[in-house]
Amino acid sequence: MSPPHELRVALDTNTASAPSASAVNWRSPRRARWHALLRARQTATLDTTDIATRETTLRVALRSFFVVVAFWWSATGAIFALERTLATRSLGLALATVLALWGVSLMLLERDRETPSAARRSFLGGAFLWTWVQVLFYGGWLIGPEALRAAVPAQAPSFGFALQAIGAMFWYQLAMLAVLAVGAMLVRGRVNRVGAWTLMLFWVVHQLASINIFVGVENPGRGFFPEALVFLESYFGPQRNSLFLLLSLAAVLCFTLGVALHALRGRTPALRQSMMLLTVIGALSVLELAVLGAPINMPLWEAFLAVRGY
Repeated sequence: MSPPHELRVALDTNTASAPSASAVNWRSPRRARWHALLRARQTATLDTTDIATRETTLRVALRSFFVVVAFWWSATGAIFALERTLATRSLGLALATVLALWGVSLMLLERDRETPSAARRSFLGGAFLWTWVQVLFYGGWLIGPEALRAAVPAQAPSFGFALQAIGAMFWYQLAMLAVLAVGAMLVRGRVNRVGAWTLMLFWVVHQLASINIFVGVENPGRGFFPEALVFLESYFGPQRNSLFLLLSLAAVLCFTLGVALHALRGRTPALRQSMMLLTVIGALSVLELAVLGAPINMPLWEAFLAVRGY
């Protein structure tokens, strides 16, 4: 007695769709590991999270890299380009102020949400606040009284002289500390504090880079300052690397590796995304310090500088 028609159809379908042993084992061990890296899911979260958070470490790293690098490159270039005239500087200040207000709202709205997308939006909130202070400073709106704008005679490199140079940026430092305090208060005691950590990390690395330039590095980057800040070049140290650059690189590298380890071991998708964003910021900081110590010219923002016109 032959099986019913429906059963025959089901058997034929299963037989046709089942892969053969040779088809299953066609991948080499190396390709199999690469496939697993791309496709493997965090098994602990399959039943408790939505599909958007079931991502591999590689995908989280690539998304973090794109978000951070795209912001860093475009924001820096826009600041350069908008220094062209008073009208463009005013436009830049208006846009940066709107983005800063949006950044505050992002940090407020996302501070109680523990998801990867909330971590990315909180990062953007902190980054927009950081950009606002940079536009105020590099646009010439926050330089301070004339007494701070005078060029100084050349001196032997020292940390005292570097601190004097930092003091020449007193109003910028004061504004940055105020924004850091605001960012910390916005997320105090909340689960999503990525925006505040972003602000802190940007500021610390900026301080390290500034001190290294004032102590002395191989590639200080003359010509990037707008006209209102050219007086700061009189504080530049000799064009050779100091021991402080090596110590700075080691410190930032250790921090980056530590945060990367937390990103790989994070128990929740939000924690992995948060730590990966900070890891990419740290990696860019290592690159920035390394470029200061290398006799090379990286034309990352030449198009923006051409728009600025000087």
